[in-house]
Amino acid sequence: MRYLISILIVMFITLFFLGYSRSIPEQKSDLIASRRWGRWCMTDFNCGHGYCQGYVCQCYRGYITQRIMDVCNYEQRTKLSAFLLSFFLGIFGSDWFFLSRGKTGYIIGGILKLLISLGCLIGWPFIIVKYSKKNPGIVTVVNMVNVLISLTAFLWWLTDWIRILANVFYDGNGAPLQPWRNEYQTKFPYQM
Repeated sequence: MRYLISILIVMFITLFFLGYSRSIPEQKSDLIASRRWGRWCMTDFNCGHGYCQGYVCQCYRGYITQRIMDVCNYEQRTKLSAFLLSFFLGIFGSDWFFLSRGKTGYIIGGILKLLISLGCLIGWPFIIVKYSKKNPGIVTVVNMVNVLISLTAFLWWLTDWIRILANVFYDGNGAPLQPWRNEYQTKFPYQM
């Protein structure tokens, strides 16, 4: 029983640190902030995947400025694909793998989510077949552990796709997901 409690404590501490949402500094649209963020431009060539309008780079849909002086060159993951992966295959950690961008913390989170889900999927038939006839006393304990693991997997799955819908689940590099529709650009870039 001590091992079970210690495993659960380690699992919840890991989930707490992996689920920590990072905040992105808000970029101001004035001229000084655009110079600070490297969005100052003279031609469209200076803007990567964007265009120059009023000496400030405006990124095309799906691209953002993630690092200083790397203007409009970071391609965002789409919220729709992240939500669909999380809703249908998220119980196996596919949403964490999709959003990882090669970052170790997200990959470990996906593996942990996969192991928890496989544990509850393999656990139910294993309990029914192996222990039901030999030792009925242990079946109760194993059932409680399996229900707890199943509940943890379900709540993690539910939390992840709600975080995607609420815009608080960032990719591995801390960049926000691309919104459903472009809320900032409502017209064609060169149209006045």
